[in-house]
Amino acid sequence: MERIDSILVVVDRNSMAQRTVAKAADLARRFDSRLELFLCDAERAYALKREYVEQAAEEAKRSCIADARRFLEALRKPLGSTVRDVTVDAVCESPLYEGIVGKVQNSHPDLVLRGVDPEGAGGAPHITDWDLVRACPVPLMLTRGRTWRVPPRIGAAVDISGEESPAVVREVLRTAKSFASGCGGTLEILFGCGEQTGDAAERHIETCRSRLERHARQAGVRPDQVHVIPGEPAQTLPRFAAGRYDLFVMGALTHRKTPAALVGTLTGRLLETLDCDFVLVKTPDLAARAEGGTDADAKQVGT
Repeated sequence: MERIDSILVVVDRNSMAQRTVAKAADLARRFDSRLELFLCDAERAYALKREYVEQAAEEAKRSCIADARRFLEALRKPLGSTVRDVTVDAVCESPLYEGIVGKVQNSHPDLVLRGVDPEGAGGAPHITDWDLVRACPVPLMLTRGRTWRVPPRIGAAVDISGEESPAVVREVLRTAKSFASGCGGTLEILFGCGEQTGDAAERHIETCRSRLERHARQAGVRPDQVHVIPGEPAQTLPRFAAGRYDLFVMGALTHRKTPAALVGTLTGRLLETLDCDFVLVKTPDLAARAEGGTDADAKQVGT
């Protein structure tokens, strides 16, 4: 992702609504992007599935959508003319993540932004967020709505061990560089190189650093902005990154050899423990494969 011309803002009726829209508006001003505020009332849609009178169900659905649009208009009004273009849309569909993905397929935004309630489940993403990570065909930002430092600090985690596709590594670095440039922020690149002992450990770290610096140069990132972190990545990366970044960029897929590879241990650990915003990216081919996943696949999330 090199440009952000349009942002789809997924709004929920909770305490995160205003903070989610505020974060989206801030990004829109930085990138001169268009915003579309979107609400999918999945709870009402699920309840209406039990309504056996078709006309009554349709009337209730229309009322639900009209009410959702009024809610979105109230959120849009304070933005005034500070954002180039702001539209609203609402649907009444279930499950929630499918309603969101359907909207993405129709609107073709460059970025989807959704709020994660920092007070809910200890700030961990909801199951819908895991489903979106799996199925969203464009970069997905999960925000906790907190104000970024000035300048913002951006971290990007890549896997250069050979397990992850070089295309994913390039896409992560390209996306992170775009955010750093557009937001006037600093950028650091991280790789957890795993456990080694003795003399082999030092050689392994140097080999990894050389490889990481090569990727960094190709992305226009200085060598002094890279960090090779020894130790088990699921333990050492969260400790290193804790409190260090405002935004963290990483690939959305794991190394599972299935068409619908999902969020894995390291990604899940970072999402659950770091108190920052995230952008999760896929290459276009992996996005298409992930979008074709099944509900059964989704149960693997976080394992």
